[in-house]
Amino acid sequence: MSYQFGIGTLYGGPALSEMEFGCVQGVTLDFGFDKAMLHCGSGLYPSDVRIHTASITGKAQYADIDGESLYMLLGGDGFTPGSDLITLKNTTKPTGFRIRFLTETDGIQLVFTMLNVITDSLSFGFSRTDYVIPDFGFTCFADNTGTVATIDTGDAS
Repeated sequence: MSYQFGIGTLYGGPALSEMEFGCVQGVTLDFGFDKAMLHCGSGLYPSDVRIHTASITGKAQYADIDGESLYMLLGGDGFTPGSDLITLKNTTKPTGFRIRFLTETDGIQLVFTMLNVITDSLSFGFSRTDYVIPDFGFTCFADNTGTVATIDTGDAS
């Protein structure tokens, strides 16, 4: 057993050329399950419950705004790595990428790797009294082997 404290580090992109989302402010991973319940006779409680659909979604907030991370989240046309300009057209849509989130406490790492995600929201909040911190949402989906994610608890006990 291990306790984890604080924020970790978030990476995105292909396995061998990930980029770090800088100055991470928060990450949330949600594992959801839809169920079917069978009720029989006059019983108040179900006689059987089955899971028929599952999903993994998430949100992250990071403060280091750069062209490469925005291009990964939004897609775009005409972007060159190292450039500051992203062009969005009527046909521009996000493409899938990999996300890896890790946190470490007392030398024990907890690592979530989502093999394919796609951005489903990106927002920027502008305020007189706070930093602009992009907030993006994503949905995970299976790779060509049927694997959606791996979780390494790092606990050797």
